[in-house]
Amino acid sequence: MKPASDTERFLRYQRILVALLELDLFRKKDLYQALGDEKRSFIGRIIGELEKEGHLTGNTEKGVPVFRWSKAKEDFNMGRWIDQRVFSPAVKRSPHDQRPRERLLRLGPEFLKTSELLAILIRSGLPGESAVQAGEKIAARFGEDLQALSLKARGELKQISKTVGETAYCQIMAALELGKRLAVQQKGGLEQASKINTPASALAFCRSHFARLAYESNREEFHVVLLDPAHQVIKTSQVTAGLADKSLVHPREVFRPAIRESAAAVILVHNHPTGDPTPSPEDIAITRQLTAAAETLGLRILDHIILGKSRSVSMKEENLL
Repeated sequence: MKPASDTERFLRYQRILVALLELDLFRKKDLYQALGDEKRSFIGRIIGELEKEGHLTGNTEKGVPVFRWSKAKEDFNMGRWIDQRVFSPAVKRSPHDQRPRERLLRLGPEFLKTSELLAILIRSGLPGESAVQAGEKIAARFGEDLQALSLKARGELKQISKTVGETAYCQIMAALELGKRLAVQQKGGLEQASKINTPASALAFCRSHFARLAYESNREEFHVVLLDPAHQVIKTSQVTAGLADKSLVHPREVFRPAIRESAAAVILVHNHPTGDPTPSPEDIAITRQLTAAAETLGLRILDHIILGKSRSVSMKEENLL
């Protein structure tokens, strides 16, 4: 017998749930009669899942189990409930809280790697290749160059991963286009929104802009935020990407992008892969060295932000600058 398609499975679930939603108080045999051609075991399984999740409550009346909706039917999202059972992201062997969709719901999209966001868009895998593996293949091919990804045809992505069918391709392209449109809308107010004049505003900007670095990176990276004379953000630039326990920085490399962009001030930023942002003696020493070098160039170091997983530290706020 040919396996049922996702659409057929969806419609099967939908037919039973539509019948359930028409009832306020019912017994299983009421549904068996209303859905005479449906397997009783499947109906019973759906009722069991709804009861387990708290949507239904069951009691015994005259020795017969009787069920009723425990919550307002209007609050039950039938389509989403069915989706969660029919359309799988094909990563069920991963721990539940480490799957891309669950991580997004728990942490927010900014904490997900590009490969994980792609896996959510791809949604379903194929035998031999999960959605996560497909996302990793595409991310490995394009890195962070989303502009290049947005220009690829369906056939080109299909060559990278057989999992990228018509639906997955459309979802990826739609997401990238929405991102472009959002960037255009935000561009007008970006400079004003990114004006930095206090340790609190420096922390807020860096925590937001370098969110993935703070949470995901397993190596120490050093970045600079370039500011104009009004302390509005011009751009950010990566200086080094070091090992997990050290990052080698030289004033020449740190201030080269500032000179190129005619910046008036900079904010130094780096992460601690251990998750603890407490400034080390080395952090203090390099900050003082860079501050002295900046003065000779007519630049001002406004702050040095150290990023950790759950919190970040402003060396200006700690009186270490």
